[in-house]
Amino acid sequence: MISIEKEAKSIEEAIALGLEQLGMTEDEVEIEVLKKGVLFGNAKVRLTVKSTPKDDVCEFLAGLLERMGLDCDVSVEDVEGGFHAEISGKDSAAAIGYRGEVLDAIQYLTTIHINKNDASYTRLTVDVEGYRARRADTLHALATRLADKAVREARPVELEPMNNQDRRIIHETLADDERVSTESFGDEPNRYVVIVPKEREVTYGTNKSFRTGGIKTRSFGGKKRRF
Repeated sequence: MISIEKEAKSIEEAIALGLEQLGMTEDEVEIEVLKKGVLFGNAKVRLTVKSTPKDDVCEFLAGLLERMGLDCDVSVEDVEGGFHAEISGKDSAAAIGYRGEVLDAIQYLTTIHINKNDASYTRLTVDVEGYRARRADTLHALATRLADKAVREARPVELEPMNNQDRRIIHETLADDERVSTESFGDEPNRYVVIVPKEREVTYGTNKSFRTGGIKTRSFGGKKRRF
């Protein structure tokens, strides 16, 4: 938190000097009068830059990483509905952990912190040097490959346990695949996705024979998407 002290013949002049140095307005700082001006003495004030929600995210993350013993840098930017924080630096790999488990924990703790006193919810994503995008690409490819396997072998395929965010990627990747449906089973932290092949359409006879007594059946599996 940035704080400076200024002296001048009057409180107003001391404040003006401090605002000029900081390049800010009175609304952006907290002002504390340390000494009022007297006949033979100057007034003294302390100006402290107000912490914004973005500053709060950055300071909390930096402090958390420091307590974890990780040498990392943190940058935060505004996004719709909240913030996106990016971790980088020497120990960034340790901030990811096994398949993002440490990163998810960091994001969870920071999200709780910034929403503890707010009436409205502030959304936050925390990433490490583009890890989440790379992870999403891996999961997209995995979902497509295992859907092909489920259809080829005509049997359900179970994936290993995943967190909610990874399961969502699997479900969304296959949401428009007419060959399979997906559903989550189990309890956290061992909840997993199952890819189920849909029943194929089976037709007996032609349309003409159907009209004259033939049999035509069509069966489609339903979509199930419970995260």
